[in-house]
This record gives sequence, C-alpha cells and structure tokens, in this order.
Amino acid sequence: MRNIRFVSKSLVLSASLSVLFPVLLAAQTDKLTLEDLLGGGRGAAGGAATPGGPAGGRGGGGRGGRGGGGGFRGGGGEAQLTADGKYTVTEDNSQIVLKPVDGSAEKVLTSTPDLKSNVELSPDGKHIAYLSLGQVWVVTTAGGGALQLTHDPKGPGDPRGATDHNPQWNPNGKWILYDTGTKGYNELYVVSQDGKVRNWLAATEIYHGKDVIAANTAPDKGDAVASDRFDARPAWSPDGTRISYTERSREFFSGKLKVLPFNQETGKASGAALDLYVAKNDPGGAWAINTDVWSPDSKTLAVVLQETHWDKIWLIPSTGGAPKELTFGEGEDESPIYSPDGKWIAFESNRGVAEERHIWVVPSAGGEAHRLTSFTGQEAGTRWSADSQSIQFTHSTVLGASATYSADVGGKTAPRLIGEERPSRYANLGITPEVIHYKSKDGLTIAAILYKPVNYQAGTRYPTIIEAHGGPEGQTTLTASITSLYLADQGYVVLEPNFRGSTGYGERFRNANVEDSGGGEIDDIAAGVKYLVDTGLTDPKHVGISGGSHGGTVVANAVTKLPDTFAVGIEKFGVVDRALFLKYTNRNSEIRWETKMGGTPEQKPAVYRKANVLPDVAKIKTPLLILHGEEDPQVPPQESQEFAAALKAAGKTFSYFTYPGEGHGISQPDHRRDATEKEIAFLNKYLKPDSVQVAAQ
Repeated sequence: MRNIRFVSKSLVLSASLSVLFPVLLAAQTDKLTLEDLLGGGRGAAGGAATPGGPAGGRGGGGRGGRGGGGGFRGGGGEAQLTADGKYTVTEDNSQIVLKPVDGSAEKVLTSTPDLKSNVELSPDGKHIAYLSLGQVWVVTTAGGGALQLTHDPKGPGDPRGATDHNPQWNPNGKWILYDTGTKGYNELYVVSQDGKVRNWLAATEIYHGKDVIAANTAPDKGDAVASDRFDARPAWSPDGTRISYTERSREFFSGKLKVLPFNQETGKASGAALDLYVAKNDPGGAWAINTDVWSPDSKTLAVVLQETHWDKIWLIPSTGGAPKELTFGEGEDESPIYSPDGKWIAFESNRGVAEERHIWVVPSAGGEAHRLTSFTGQEAGTRWSADSQSIQFTHSTVLGASATYSADVGGKTAPRLIGEERPSRYANLGITPEVIHYKSKDGLTIAAILYKPVNYQAGTRYPTIIEAHGGPEGQTTLTASITSLYLADQGYVVLEPNFRGSTGYGERFRNANVEDSGGGEIDDIAAGVKYLVDTGLTDPKHVGISGGSHGGTVVANAVTKLPDTFAVGIEKFGVVDRALFLKYTNRNSEIRWETKMGGTPEQKPAVYRKANVLPDVAKIKTPLLILHGEEDPQVPPQESQEFAAALKAAGKTFSYFTYPGEGHGISQPDHRRDATEKEIAFLNKYLKPDSVQVAAQ
C-alpha cells in the first residue's frame, strides 16, 4: 500500500477495528466482525464493486451445456463426476482433486503450488484439462504427472486476456478448444490431448488501424477478452463437428454469431465460418451476443437477443435462417439449457420481481413458459435429469441459506429437497434487506435494496450510506451483501440503488444513461437520499456514499454535483474524466465508452464535459477516501492521480492510497484488510463521530 499526494487536512485512518470498536466487538460476539467482512460475500469492502452480469446473456447457462454427471447435465461450472460416478473433480487449494462421493479419502492429482482453474473433465472421464500459469495442462484421473499442452507467450495489453483460457474438450475427445490473447486480440485454437498438434481456428476480435496493438509494446492499452462483456463464448456442437462463437469488431461491436465447421480427424476448420446472426450495435455499447446453447441434435441454437428491448430467447437454425422468438413479454430471460431429449428449454428469468432470479421452462417447439417453483430468492445451477423429466437446481434465500432441489419439469408438484439445507450465517442478525422503489427527478422509477439498521426503531433517524454498484451495466439483486449487512449491523441505514444504466430492467432503462454519464444517474442518487430523509429513516447531516469502478465514478460525480448532500465519500478506482479514461483504458472499453458517449471527445465535447469532475473540484465539500490498484487495466490509475492532484491544489480534505500489484479491484488479502479498515474508519469518523475512536497519525 502506498500513500501518494497526501493532503495535510486529512488524517491517516489506519487504526484496526479492534481499536475503533473495543467495547462493541468484545461484548457482542454474535455481531459481524472484520473477519466476516473479509471472508467474502457480494460487494466485500475493499474489493471491487459488484458489477453484476454482463448486459445480454448473463449468467451460468453458457454455451454447450458442459459439465454434469450422475444422471444430470447442466450449464457448466457445477461439480463434474468421473465416468464411474465415484469421484467429483474439482480444484481445491491450488490442486486438482478427486473427491470420493462416498466421503472416503480424496486423491490429489497435482502437486505444483501454482493456481489452477477452468477444470474440464474429458468425455471418457480419463483426463482433466485445466489452466495454470496462463497455459493449458492435462492430467489423467489415474494419477501421474501433469502434461503442459500449450507454451504460448503472454500477449500485449490487458493481462486478463493476454494468455490462454477457457479450455473445452471436443465431445468426442482428443481435441481441446481454447482461447488465447497472445497476439493482442482473442483467437481460437485447438490442441490435441497429447500436446503434439496445435491448430489455429479463428480470430474472434477483428481490429484495424489505430485499434491494432503491436506485439509486446502496449503496457497501458489492450483488449479485455477475459471480461464477460467481450467473451467470445466458443462452444462445441454436441456432435463435435462445429464451433459457435461471437466475433467482435469496432464496426460490429455487439457481435456476429458465427458457426465454424470442424474436422475431428485433422483438428482443422473444414470450411469458412457462417454468419448466423449479426446484431445491431447497442447504443450503450454494453450488450453483445454472448449466450447461445446448442440443441442436443446440433440443429438449432438457443440465443439470447434484445430484439424486443428485453433479453429474450430466440431459436436459430445452426445452418442459417431467420431467428424465431421463443419467450415473450417483460423481464430478462437468460441462460437457456436444452433438456437431453431436446423438447424443453430451461432458463433463468427475473419476471415478476426484477431483483430475483427463478427457473422457468418452455417447450422448445414453442408455447407458454411456466415457472418451476414458487420460491422467493434466487435460483440457479440448472441441471437436467437424463430422462428430461426433472431439473436439479440450487435455491438461495435473501440472507444466503441455500439448498439443492429437484423439481418435475411440469412444475405442478412441490420441489424435493436433496440433502440438507445449508443455513445462513446471517439469519440471527435481525437484518433483512428489502426492495423499495422511488421516483427520480424526471419521474423515472428507481428500484433499490434497503437495509435498515439492527434494532431499528421507527421515528429514529440513522446515519446512512449509499452503496453505488459498478458497471454501470450491473444490478444489485435481492441477495444479502456482507458489506451492507456489516454496516447495518453497526447501526447504519444502507441503500443500494439500481440507478439508470443498470441491467435487469430492459434495454431502454439500461441505455437511459447514453450521452448522459454523470447526469441522470446522479439525479437518481439524489432522489434516493431524499426518499430516505422523507420517510424518516435518515439523518440528512450524516449521509455517506461509497462505490468502486463505475460506483466510484458515481461517487466522484455525486460529491461534485451534490456538494451539500454527503458528509463523506469513498471513491474506489472510478473515472473522474471520461476523455482521460479513453486515452489509457483497454481497447474494448475505449470502444464501448465512445459508443455510450455518442462519439469521441472532439465529436461530443458537452457530453464529455458533463462526465469530467476535475474542473469542478472547487465545489466539493465532502471529505474523500480514494483507493486504486496500481496496475488497473480497466480504469487507469491516472484517473485517481489526477483527482488527488486537483483536490490537493484546491485544498480539499482527502486521503489517497494506491496498492501495488492490484488490477481492477483490491484482491490481495493484506491489501483488502488494509483497505477495509481504512474504509470503515473513514465512514465512522464522519458519520458516527461520537461513537468511535479515531487514531491520528
């Protein structure tokens, strides 16, 4: 951690929580602690803001229906069973491990200390592909040494996509498909399971002119192929003879869905890729084709499109043809998964309650969709039974209690509990978040998640924190955030607004911030504060605001444009000057934000001026804590440097800290602890000055 351009007016608040709350933590052991906060959960303090899923095709359904076992098949990401059904394949403590279903001793297949991820079991159950050190490796389930299959150099630009990633076995074995950014843009390759043959298949990012990155010469610019909004999402057809993927370019930034024929004998493309669907460019630059799934007979792809201004599931023949809409109405339908017999498609949707997600089922031939359960909360992890008659899934309550269920596809009988319910760690806090709605300045309805403080008493006004999410194409859902629970447990009201630009409320709402960054979204924040004050919840003199990534951008704009509203602000790795941002961010982010802003700074000077707080720093009255990773490939560290310099020149109260080795967010354990302590101390100093001790250095 480093402290740069530190202003004399501000205090270094590095006291630990044991100093800040000596009596509280000792006397009330059932309350949340710093260790709870650092342990994780949505939006943990000191880490990256919660950006939610990408606009378009969010979630775990993914392509290809990989994974599964034990009679169920699903959308990837779930535990994978070996062919004999005796072991679960997983990554545990940086090792590839076979965990016996019967609970007996596990088998550790690897030994190197390097991180391992993207574990993929081969179709015959004898080999496991995985990623380590940016390369594709394979190890046999029988044991023995791991074999490194690829030896690709790290590419230029954004490190998140500069190496190999996303290995996938061909359904018939032998070949492993993977993405790589070794040339400064994303490409698809296959490698044989013995590593002796490696073939190029296609480029999924097409760039020209100034968008081209020269190899090994671009420390600050690059693509973001590992970011979900720009993922090519390649997937094998079930018969192994074709690969679907999304191609991106500046001209077609919302993507072309393509299908590439593949020769399973030679491991090479057997013809040119077919353009299956070409999306109209999204006005906000965020939506792209990135969810499609093959039908079991390889004849059709179920694709999430926004043709009706809502994410809906459409069917497209895999050999070409007009898309056919399968789901209708309002609400976002995501993550389609075919049943093994091809007669049904299960999907996740927020119909009815935009902040929840539930599993729905629709006949693949067309017809009325129906909801699988009547639960409240969140449902995910859809897995079909082998006979296509039931669906296994995970249900989570608002406070995080979870359980696995199986439900009949017709949805007419109560779901059956599988195993035991996993209780919530937070059930006894006496805090339950709720959805509230209020009107913004222009009459637009804004949804938000509200946390009332522990032992809340009507008629009492409380110090309040506005938590702004990232994205901006993210959404705060009705799922308890450990950060917000912790703050409510310390006596704060917490509001998590889904301001305009958020996902989950349709394309028009998501793009309501186009050419208006720093405008209407700040009106939405102001209206949220007014709602809390008008309803008697909030002490108007003790309101703070915090956020990371675009949430940090919101903080910077809010304290500048609402100078009398906030008593404290925490601005984490946000943008304070959008034109400056375009000079240093990664390539895809540059194109996306040029689109959202309506053009370049030269073409839209007034739009960029609204998104630049630096000329208006003199208006700021709010004490600020600024945090940034020194190797951030998304929001350039120059943003916070310039903000701190302007605040210092204007004689404002602020503290500014940077963290070496951190990217977009703060993830290293010691850095997270330091940042979390600073955030909590800073909030308490200005919002609860009579209830805490502040150690000054």
